[in-house]
Amino acid sequence: MNPWYVTGISDAEGSFQITIQNIEGKGNTGYKPFIEFKVTQKKHSVDMLLMIKNFFNCGRINIDNKKTSTMKFVVTNIDDIINIIIPHFDKYSLRTSKFLNYNDFKSAAILMKNKKHYSKEGIKELINLKSNMNKARSFKEKFDYCWSKDIILYSEWVQGFIDGEGSFQCEINRLNKNRSNPQINFSLQIQQNNHDVAILYAIKEYFQSGYLKPKYNIRCFADTINNPRKVSSLWIRNYELICNFIDNYPLFTKKKLDYLDWKRLILLKKENMHLTKEGLQLMQNIKNSMNAKRIYD
Repeated sequence: MNPWYVTGISDAEGSFQITIQNIEGKGNTGYKPFIEFKVTQKKHSVDMLLMIKNFFNCGRINIDNKKTSTMKFVVTNIDDIINIIIPHFDKYSLRTSKFLNYNDFKSAAILMKNKKHYSKEGIKELINLKSNMNKARSFKEKFDYCWSKDIILYSEWVQGFIDGEGSFQCEINRLNKNRSNPQINFSLQIQQNNHDVAILYAIKEYFQSGYLKPKYNIRCFADTINNPRKVSSLWIRNYELICNFIDNYPLFTKKKLDYLDWKRLILLKKENMHLTKEGLQLMQNIKNSMNAKRIYD
């Protein structure tokens, strides 16, 4: 597994967290802090998590959420975080605003490595770091960070990010009075919260293809935060470009099954199967078994 893939999937599905447990009356401070790095996936894609575990040679695979059948690769050991996780992300840095959470996470790890969390001052510093991370971090800080630098993307990072955030779509518009043949469109869709819309723009520039929806001035903070749709999407309809990329940089999650069905649909269209009733129904059946509708054994 390429290290840039690991960073790409972490930008998509990873998180850096500080947890401070109240153990009032115990210890020097009455608090017990934990830090963790994790990457989550549905149970059907646990093999990808095992690959990441083997890549880092540390951590463990646990249930993350029983209700959603979600598993996680997680690292909590402070020595592993200091000696393995932090050196990786320092060398292969995150591209989204998640980097800001990583920076605070790193500060917390160093603080705990130096045993400062055994003092009340250290706990206050951890609480301060935690109070500005993840959902507590302001939209503007995330937005400004993403537009503050040129985002350089590596192919393996894009591979990992697509494995986490991409979806393969096929639109089938059947016959109507204005068309003699059904219209079939293929696209790769990647979504992000609007505060990270810059990363979608960077992927668009990487592929030199695609368009963003909805349309608005993505560099204007006011237009971005006031957009009634909180999520932006990158649509790439050049399916030959995407097929060439994925064939060279294959997916490791079960999303690869959606990609293979997507390629099959493209082939069926090229063979004009959509022009027959049976072929069109076959294509509809394949589409209806993809993405969220896929049933896993």
